[in-house]
Amino acid sequence: MNKVILDTSVLGLGYFHEQSRTGIFRVAEELFKGLHATREIELSLANTENLPEMLSYLKKYFPESKFNLVNKQSDKVRAKLESSIISIFPFKSLPQKAVREVFMRTRRYIKPQFSFNQASLAAYDTYHSPFLPIPKELNGFAKPKKFITIHDLIPHLFPQYFGEWNKLMMRKILESIDEHTTPICVSEATKNDLCEATGISPERVSVIHLAASKEVFYQESNQKKITSILKKYNISTNGKHLLSVATLEPRKNIERTIRAFLKLIQQEHINDLNLVLVGTKGWQFDGIFEEIKSNPALRERIITTGFVADEDLAALYSSAIGFVYPSLYEGFGLPPLEAMQCGTPVISSNKSSIPEVVGDAGILVEPTDETAISAAMLAFYKNENLRNELSKEALLQAAKFSWQRFTNEHIKVYQEVS
Repeated sequence: MNKVILDTSVLGLGYFHEQSRTGIFRVAEELFKGLHATREIELSLANTENLPEMLSYLKKYFPESKFNLVNKQSDKVRAKLESSIISIFPFKSLPQKAVREVFMRTRRYIKPQFSFNQASLAAYDTYHSPFLPIPKELNGFAKPKKFITIHDLIPHLFPQYFGEWNKLMMRKILESIDEHTTPICVSEATKNDLCEATGISPERVSVIHLAASKEVFYQESNQKKITSILKKYNISTNGKHLLSVATLEPRKNIERTIRAFLKLIQQEHINDLNLVLVGTKGWQFDGIFEEIKSNPALRERIITTGFVADEDLAALYSSAIGFVYPSLYEGFGLPPLEAMQCGTPVISSNKSSIPEVVGDAGILVEPTDETAISAAMLAFYKNENLRNELSKEALLQAAKFSWQRFTNEHIKVYQEVS
């Protein structure tokens, strides 16, 4: 039986910060749940960051399960104490936030990272980080075999879209890949980027596609629920709307989406179509809101919801006549897959990994071509038969991806390498 250590730092980060529950969080959580449920491996957990938060996550979501933590005993004792004190206060209350802030500042000053007993690590076959750099403590070790998930190389390829933290983290991730490390990429496009950027042999790199949670993303047919969710986010129930779900940042190409939408409703004199933007503010988001403010005609026609809870997403996807996602670059592109699993027709980019995900089940456009984006929006608005046909194709394409397959392929790679 393969003995696997999984770094669950990302789960700790997402426990208290719902806004951090982005694609990377979903991937880490699904991998954790899948490995925990299988009998083919013996799972242990590690944490280089957010250990107290991870313990709180486990206590809430897996109260009946016991997990072996490979962190040093002193770190575990301190983290358990911190987690216990934080849990005294109501979840996300101001007192809890204040106490957490004190703990985090103290942690950053005294000991910014948690560590392991190096001598004990040789008893394990596999160490896998689903995002963060491989810890330096494992440098040069032939056992456990090390695996790291590479979601994308966008901060390396397009540094202008990112702040210093993202660029530094990208460098650390790439530098942590030594000859004993197997990269697992989420798409063939990301694999190609990784090999080109680092010189790593393609034979060393595995590709495992992601999936969309069937519990979160599904065709919502309950019209009463849909109406309630639309009203919750101030989305008109009269007329139609297009949907975009993305962190509000330049790479997601939302400014062009807005301009394409404006061109559409002005040229075609459309009065019953809105654009709904779901997502939290990201890096350099000001331009997106300036684009809205500079066009008075848009102020009533574009709805920005901010963060949307998982339980509301299916209704938002299912109620839209189309999902618009002409991202400039993606390592995988979970939102189009989530939309397709809800049966929502997709307009997306013909660049990077998106064609691997969408296939022939959507309209793929050159992401810098506003006219093409606008034309695809118009096609969805006017042609119900097209929407229905692409909805069926979307469901068939989405069915090719599953988290169970994702987990099984990880186990297979662990066994082959270890």
